[in-house]
Amino acid sequence: MSSSEPGASIAGKKFVVEPFVVSADEHRRTAMVTMRGELDLATVSKVTDALERLAPRADGVRHVVLDLRGLTFMDSNGVRVFLKQRQFARTNHYNLAVVRGNDSIQRLLALTGIEELLVVVDDPEDLVPQLPYPEASAVEHVGASVPVVVTQTSAFEHP
Repeated sequence: MSSSEPGASIAGKKFVVEPFVVSADEHRRTAMVTMRGELDLATVSKVTDALERLAPRADGVRHVVLDLRGLTFMDSNGVRVFLKQRQFARTNHYNLAVVRGNDSIQRLLALTGIEELLVVVDDPEDLVPQLPYPEASAVEHVGASVPVVVTQTSAFEHP
């Protein structure tokens, strides 16, 4: 293993440390911020940079979803950035949700109490309201009329 290749060797087995990757995909007024790898002091700036580029605007992003499913490790720096993002969301009146990560990530969120402060879901689809069944949309409402009475008023008297 060369010195430029990240990784370690324990008992003859090679372990490669994957680089941290964060991506933000916007669809309509929702941004999905996906993180993969280890979120720690060395990588937290990538998350803050991605979140700052999503700064909510009146005509832009109003919902941010942090997808933790790809994280393999997170330390207190990750917790800190989530707390800052929560405060920023509250101040700027937009929605923030978190997609649950692996067991160790969830344990960290539970132990720090941040899990109680965030909207945490198992799957991003849990955030989308269920659409009505196709049969329900085809129901026709016949005979549901409301009587309307139109009266004309005028400030002037007619002779």
